[in-house]
Amino acid sequence: MLGSTMHQPPAPFLHDPVTVSRRERIEHYRTQAARYEQMASQEDRSFVREGLLALAKECEAMADRLGAPAAP
Repeated sequence: MLGSTMHQPPAPFLHDPVTVSRRERIEHYRTQAARYEQMASQEDRSFVREGLLALAKECEAMADRLGAPAAP
């Protein structure tokens, strides 16, 4: 079982996706990306490390897409 330092409260938008701001969602995805990168840096198994880095990249991409100006 993982230690309590790895437990994070759920993101606010998971409770009420209608009222959460775009900025909060972007922040959440960036935080998740950093968490996955940190986990990957401590992982010895390459297939797990690569999977965590792929998740981090997906989170960063989502944050980037949310931060991009809306298409007309």
